[in-house]
Amino acid sequence: MQTGNDCLVCFLRQALATVRRSTDAPEQHWQLTAEVGALLGGFDPRIPPPENAVHYYRQIAQRTGVSDPYRTEKQESNAYALGLEARTRKLIGKESDPLLAAMQFAINANVLDDGAQYRLDREEALASCRQPLVVNHYPVLRQRILEKTNILYLADNCGEIVFDKLLVERLLAEGCRVTVAVRHSPIINDATLEDAVGCGLDRLCPVISNGADVPGTPLSSCSEDFRRRFNEADCIISKGMGNFECLSEVRAPLFFLFIVKCTTVLNYLRCRFPENGLRIGSPVLLQGGLTET
Repeated sequence: MQTGNDCLVCFLRQALATVRRSTDAPEQHWQLTAEVGALLGGFDPRIPPPENAVHYYRQIAQRTGVSDPYRTEKQESNAYALGLEARTRKLIGKESDPLLAAMQFAINANVLDDGAQYRLDREEALASCRQPLVVNHYPVLRQRILEKTNILYLADNCGEIVFDKLLVERLLAEGCRVTVAVRHSPIINDATLEDAVGCGLDRLCPVISNGADVPGTPLSSCSEDFRRRFNEADCIISKGMGNFECLSEVRAPLFFLFIVKCTTVLNYLRCRFPENGLRIGSPVLLQGGLTET
């Protein structure tokens, strides 16, 4: 999908939030945010938002010397989610369809996003897995899983990966082979290998880097090894809006799991599903790969 007009305002908000985490100097807040504003006119509206956004994240890191400004938030989010892990596993086990329940918790956990246009209540989102999916292609995904497929699982945020872990447990129990991919280096509160290891994902299945520092998965920026695994996968479960924005028009066996948290994604989906009642906060399980790149 393409970068929308609303993204420009969101970029400035994200930039200022990142600058404030990177330096305490108010004059730098002004200067660096102004520099990001000057970058916007050169952004390409034809490419996905994360591929534009990475330019100002790189610039802020270079100018401040802070490569992981959301480190504290990432640690808190992981700790928060790990505190819910045992309770959530029990709730999943009590459902009539534990696989669906695990997916719904994993989708709801996409609220743990420090870069989104809209911040949603994490306590409410993670209290239950009973919220109906507003776009629901679960039956198609379940059939793919029953074929005991080779799954590439694209992770998104810290904290969220604990709920990904619970879903991976269910996928493995169904006889699937699973590889989880995370970001190559810190970007916003996205999960890296360090976070995956800290949450115990590596003890369940192989965890790899996608080779990119973008808050999404633009294939042209990913490593050769990741692209090979992407092309060889029987099924790709893609978590989060950034991954959706980058891969929404890629032809591959993709299923997107996320919460709608911005107007650009909302408008994109409403054009395709006008009767579904989509809104900010809608949980989505969407089959992708239906259009050519």
